[in-house]
Amino acid sequence: MPASAGGCTVPAELLAFQAPLPKLLAAVSQGKPIRIVALGSSSTWGAGATSRAHTYPVRLEQELRAAWPKSDVRVINAGVGGQLARHMLARIDKDVAPRRPQLVIWQTGVNDAIRGVPIAEYRQQLRTGVERLRALGADVVFIDQQFYPSFKKLKDGPLYMDAMREVAADLKVPLVQRYRIMQHLIASAQFTTATLLAPDQFHLNDRAYDCIGRLVAQSLRSVAAAPAPPPPAAAPSAEMAVHRDQAL
Repeated sequence: MPASAGGCTVPAELLAFQAPLPKLLAAVSQGKPIRIVALGSSSTWGAGATSRAHTYPVRLEQELRAAWPKSDVRVINAGVGGQLARHMLARIDKDVAPRRPQLVIWQTGVNDAIRGVPIAEYRQQLRTGVERLRALGADVVFIDQQFYPSFKKLKDGPLYMDAMREVAADLKVPLVQRYRIMQHLIASAQFTTATLLAPDQFHLNDRAYDCIGRLVAQSLRSVAAAPAPPPPAAAPSAEMAVHRDQAL
């Protein structure tokens, strides 16, 4: 069944997260303040938007505030244009750790592909980043590359998306399939590249940021609505063990 958010309709499987987000789930269920850091490059910062109010982190925060009114939800925009995965790793201590987020949404990959960062290095940087962010007590979600017309001319471009998918599957990191989402929005004639992308035909425009923000919020709401796993069974006490042995 297709899923729709704010007029952007995509197949439901493109929004389904294949791994849990226990830190976020606990914060939502307990009504705690929720802090989400959007770590990324220019399409997190909001290049192509007409104002800061139209970036995807702002739209995401608005959607989650409406969905979780009992929680103080804040989405911190930690995007810096032009950065590679390794640059974002170097910013974790300054731009992420002080916020104490329950969730970090990490958008990266397109600049690494454009600049030809060795794929093995990129893959390892993703793994290192997930380990460091989880060590801070945060869940992690990946966002892959955006769809844009000249992507097909980019040498090895799909291999960087494959690398992110491999790391996501191996480390159980949910993945926002931004490329496939945008591709579907165009292929299904809901948009054209001209109406979904900024004039540079590379960055997102207001409408695209709105779609991504709403759709990511829908994925997060679905995860938070899932029942929490039951606590592990407590080990029997020494006294209970004695009684059990006497009964045998």
